[in-house]
Amino acid sequence: MISRIRRLALAALAAGIATMTLAPVADARSRCGARTDGLATGIGLFGTGTANARSAAVSNWAEKVNAHWGIYYANFDNARGVRWSCKKGAILQAKCFVSAIPCRP
Repeated sequence: MISRIRRLALAALAAGIATMTLAPVADARSRCGARTDGLATGIGLFGTGTANARSAAVSNWAEKVNAHWGIYYANFDNARGVRWSCKKGAILQAKCFVSAIPCRP
């Protein structure tokens, strides 16, 4: 039969192990927001329209994230699950859509 002190010690050990293994998962979830979209158009020749649209879409995404979660989440370099869709419109115009999950560093 296990003594009461040993049972308490085993329970405390099990709780400590569970906390250590689950803490990084909970921490990662709390450091990211919900998926956010950015949309923009750009004008230019020979790919510069698409490049301008991509840059403006990232800026639009960052503005939305900053307004909702704050400046620490608005760094696009920390975003996860980035998805792009860029299409040429008129002769000089391109339209880009970006979707990403904002995360803190």
